[in-house]
Amino acid sequence: MSIEDFKLSSVKNKTILITGSSRGIGHALCEKLLSMNNSVIGTAKNIEHLNSISVINNDKFFPIQLDLESIDSINLMVAEVKKGFDKIDVLINNASILGEMKTLEDYNYETWKNVININMNHQYYLTKNFLPLIKNSKKGSIINVSSSVGRFPREKWGAYSVSKVGLEALTEIFSQELKEVDIIVNSVNPGGTATDMRREAYPDEDQGQLPSPIDILPIFIYLASDDATESGMKFNAREYIGSMEF
Repeated sequence: MSIEDFKLSSVKNKTILITGSSRGIGHALCEKLLSMNNSVIGTAKNIEHLNSISVINNDKFFPIQLDLESIDSINLMVAEVKKGFDKIDVLINNASILGEMKTLEDYNYETWKNVININMNHQYYLTKNFLPLIKNSKKGSIINVSSSVGRFPREKWGAYSVSKVGLEALTEIFSQELKEVDIIVNSVNPGGTATDMRREAYPDEDQGQLPSPIDILPIFIYLASDDATESGMKFNAREYIGSMEF
């Protein structure tokens, strides 16, 4: 991959939609891509949690409420975006929930269904409904945020692991089905990163030893660029830390 030769200038004047923008990786992506002169549509279950981004970037940032538990909420969000934009250049499916850290035998089934819906089923539904706008882009990119346990399922990660395995499969199938329309589709595993979700999974861990969300952005920025041609690939964000100057 030519990420070492990649120029940040190839990511500007794009329309980029990022789910789960209120914190962690999604928040960092919003701020970085806005600073590069892109229009960013950011979603959160509680739209007030996007106020800090809106205040700083009120001319290029478009906050929209989205509850990924609800198909109705997705439909409303899709309709609102279609009213305001004629294309989406980059879709970053970042939002997800952890669920329970329990054995499959002890896992609550209602929680199981909710995690699978938010992290996989409704990610598919959202992506499917935005494909017409992504096809309007000269160079479309879909980036699905995966996990180490989506690549190597692990005990007590339950529905979260299963949902990320499914998201990896969706990534591969979409990449095959969209290869003729100049849309690349890839997954990115952030690896251990200092986020609230990581703290929820590992409450006793010293996050001072982990990369911050801003540290792992290079591969995301590259995949949002006109330079990226890879599709159907499984990237590990930590491998590209420090590979570009922001």
